[in-house]
Amino acid sequence: MTRSWRPSPYLFLIPVAVLLAILTDVYIVDYGSSYREVIVALCLLAGFRVVLASRSGLKVGLVFLVTTFGLGYRTMSVTPNLRVHPSELVVLGLFGLLIMQQPKWPRSKDMARLPTWFLLFIPFWLWGWRPLVSGDIKWEFMFSEFKNFIVLIPLFVLASTALEEKSVWRPVLLTFYLVGTWIAAMGLLEYMYPQVKTLFPSFVSDPIPYETGEGFQRANFSFWGTSDAVYICVLAMPIGTAVWEWWSASWKRALNVLIVATMLGAVYISGHRNAWLMITVQFLGLLAVKKRYLLGLALLFVFLLAYQLLPNAARDRVYSGAELVTGQPLKYDTSGTKRWGRATTSLTNSLEEPLGRGWAAAGWVHNDFLQVAENLGLAAGALFIGAFIFTLQRLWRRVGTASKLGEQRIPGTALLLSFTSVGIILATEAALDLPQQILPIWFIWVIAEIWLRQMHMKRATIDDTSSNLGAFANLQLCYDRARYSRGG
Repeated sequence: MTRSWRPSPYLFLIPVAVLLAILTDVYIVDYGSSYREVIVALCLLAGFRVVLASRSGLKVGLVFLVTTFGLGYRTMSVTPNLRVHPSELVVLGLFGLLIMQQPKWPRSKDMARLPTWFLLFIPFWLWGWRPLVSGDIKWEFMFSEFKNFIVLIPLFVLASTALEEKSVWRPVLLTFYLVGTWIAAMGLLEYMYPQVKTLFPSFVSDPIPYETGEGFQRANFSFWGTSDAVYICVLAMPIGTAVWEWWSASWKRALNVLIVATMLGAVYISGHRNAWLMITVQFLGLLAVKKRYLLGLALLFVFLLAYQLLPNAARDRVYSGAELVTGQPLKYDTSGTKRWGRATTSLTNSLEEPLGRGWAAAGWVHNDFLQVAENLGLAAGALFIGAFIFTLQRLWRRVGTASKLGEQRIPGTALLLSFTSVGIILATEAALDLPQQILPIWFIWVIAEIWLRQMHMKRATIDDTSSNLGAFANLQLCYDRARYSRGG
């Protein structure tokens, strides 16, 4: 019996694709092409894939969201002082898809529940709009900062829903790892071969390194937008510890070492002293987690010797950073001096106005904990830094007891090391004002919370099972003793 032919539901995409190709050709002929057209085309293709994937669309969408972190400063203007990043649009689009699929997602309602500290933070976000009453308001700047917090809500719900299945963790983390690799590779390429600008004029604007006060040649990371791109590399690098477990073949582990080396090279040429510090803290933290204390001391001694082999400009840059920490920055370190001044001024303003001055009042403090305290009040600043410390200590404790929790323990160490760097970035940079910088930070924080919640739920299940098995064993023992006493 022959089966009747039924048209594939995907056939309708053929005329749509043809129409889009014609319109794209006409547009390029009339207006030319740039990165905007590439971004729009990729978003449209990803949107089709997510919608067609139906139930698994959120997983695909989360992976695509992570790839948009590599777009850097390629934002779209809504008003002269308000810009939107493609990552924000992807988050909102996926959140809308999640709402439409609500009967199916998530299976565990507790997974999508926002953390308590997060709920306590929301009233302060509303309080930050109180300058509306006095009429002293620059709403574009205020909304720019406000929306970078609001995006946490759909991001948390989306990630907790998509990561509910264990199989989704690996592709999501691998994608973030490869995004960091891509950023590092492009930065190194620009640094060593500035002529790459002639090959990609629409994507690479100024690849020429620039000199710091110490004479260090810093990479521009022109493809991403600034050398701040390296912070994504710093957040991604610890995932290499998980990849080492996942990629057991020799050639894959060799590739993993090459990837880590690429990101280390990018961190070095960025010239960011706090990024150098973060890598050091990550390395020492990994040895502490693995309890390789003697190896850590030996390698620390090797690093001290290797420091003597660094170029004079690099050593001077490290030294200027140390001087800055002690409150005595070198005269030629104008960047560090300005940042120190902003931090002390913000602290003074926070103490003088403990209820806060409203969104965007502090400007760029280069310390996001202080910026929150000055804008939203001392209580909000204390809650923000308290939430970070609380999450960090939970990660540390859970990673130490995760050996009995199977494969899910593998991402734990990576998240602990990355999350440590989250705190250093927030304490030394101005990430809250720019979505392209804060979204990767929020991503690490969100998936760290999700991992902790999943570990807690699994640990509770294991404890309940162990308790039930123990009770069953006691009953069996009593039964056997009774039979033996009766001679049975």
